[in-house]
Amino acid sequence: MADVKPKPLFWVVVFTVAAALTGYALHKAGILEPWLKVANISISKKGKSSGFLEVSLYSSSAKKDWIDEMIKQFHASEKQVGGKVVRIKVFHGNSGEQLDDLKAGKIKPDIWSPGDESWLQMAAEHWQSVKQKKLFDGYSQLVNVPLVIAMWEPMAKAMGYPKPIGWQDIAKIAANPKGWASLGHPEWGKFRWGHTHPDANSGFLTIISEVYAILGKTEGITPDDLRKPEVMSFLKEAEGAVEHYGLSNVWMDDLMRAKGPAYLSATVQYENTIIFGNEKYGGKPFKLVAIYPKEGCFRTRHPTAVLTEDWITPEKQEAGKAFIAFLLSNDAQAKAMQMGLRPIAKDTVLSAPFDDAHGVIAKISDDKAFQVPDEGVLKRIRDLWEEVKVPATIVLILDRSGSMKGMPMENAKAGAVQFVRSMKPRDQLKIVVFHNEISVLSEMCFIRECGETAVSRLEGVFAEGGTALYDVIFANYKTLKEMKKNQPNRRYCMLILSDGQDTSSHIYRHDFTDSLPKGEDYDVPKIYTIAYGAEADKDLMAMIANKTNGRLFKSTPEEIMKTYKELSANF
Repeated sequence: MADVKPKPLFWVVVFTVAAALTGYALHKAGILEPWLKVANISISKKGKSSGFLEVSLYSSSAKKDWIDEMIKQFHASEKQVGGKVVRIKVFHGNSGEQLDDLKAGKIKPDIWSPGDESWLQMAAEHWQSVKQKKLFDGYSQLVNVPLVIAMWEPMAKAMGYPKPIGWQDIAKIAANPKGWASLGHPEWGKFRWGHTHPDANSGFLTIISEVYAILGKTEGITPDDLRKPEVMSFLKEAEGAVEHYGLSNVWMDDLMRAKGPAYLSATVQYENTIIFGNEKYGGKPFKLVAIYPKEGCFRTRHPTAVLTEDWITPEKQEAGKAFIAFLLSNDAQAKAMQMGLRPIAKDTVLSAPFDDAHGVIAKISDDKAFQVPDEGVLKRIRDLWEEVKVPATIVLILDRSGSMKGMPMENAKAGAVQFVRSMKPRDQLKIVVFHNEISVLSEMCFIRECGETAVSRLEGVFAEGGTALYDVIFANYKTLKEMKKNQPNRRYCMLILSDGQDTSSHIYRHDFTDSLPKGEDYDVPKIYTIAYGAEADKDLMAMIANKTNGRLFKSTPEEIMKTYKELSANF
């Protein structure tokens, strides 16, 4: 009998069945969906969809953990808009930087959720005045997080806790040269405190809180109020005792707990940061407690708006509104409470972690909640802070050894130029470059007098030679300490960038390290180090920063601009 060949239809059936079985196996193994996502194809439990609809969300960092968890749950619900499954792509950051990037066109959010209404106000005013259009139609408030003062429990009790303590009480002890001795605790030394830089939401609100406190108001700050001598005097007292700025509340909390009570007596924090920190560190070396200032405090409600700009399609607007509705659902709000964020609904009965064990109080009054001033006042308050804050005296040191040739050198110079241009007229700057020899590019002078000259000198630097890292730090740190003795009311710091190991110093390593402070003296100039690239001596750079209570930054040529920007927030 002649062989019978299968008909073409037979092979179609075979291949179809095989493909279906293979697809089912891949689906069960969890392999298929990630590949389909790359291909912009979706298989939804709710039925077929024509792909994914990506919606960008720019959010303040204070609620990062909650937002990340809610995005996971929202994605699991496979919400569809226009036949597409919605995917939220989140970018966490500080509200001031997001506002600047939004105005500059560097970011194009579909949804924006800064820490409080002030950032939306300033953005809306900019859009109206520059573009003659609205940025958003309205916004929803997500959670209710008080901005409070975090203090070690024994120190808080010395100030009267749990009785009410205020912003003015903090400023009074901060300005007192006797420090804690004025309250019977000379063993605690000076009162030192910190808060984030005003580019961060909590830092900006701290300055506004200080203004409200001295005015005795909870709303209605006017431009005339900001010109009052008592406002300027109070801000100078309060800000004069600030030991550290920064861009992250979590970093401030970690720093405070790592260094201990002798370094920072208090910081301004969000309530949820205190809750999280007490859980993370187990109340060691002491528990931090939340002080709800008696003059009042801000309740940051994290407003969230779907923007109305040209890049946002009707589908994205619908998807954005659906995600906001999801965040306001009962389940999402209950999860917020579990993570230390007060739900926005006022009638919510709070339970753990809103308790004494976590250093917070469940029931607080809204009678003295500070209100966000109007946009014109907000801009003036930021300018006022620049005027009253302690000016900086900085030695900027840049490695120009041969290993820096090419892009590393060019990017390092660009970052340094950006840093110099961020400094204020009252700040002082000296610029030093080094390889196997040390060269002073610009002698110490006020930025108002030599800022542009310093920038032009930086732009002409090129790389060659060895690395005399120990020598350059040893010589300049000694000079900086002498300057601090003669003119103490400034913030003295050294910033040093290096990409390698020391190869050319005349001083021996152990003699160099012995010349640095021991890490226990907090009244010394700080050294901020940038370990630049994979070959940098990171251990040495960390040790140098730690001995002076500065900070190590690890960076690359691709990220150095961002690093310098974060550095500038410490002054």
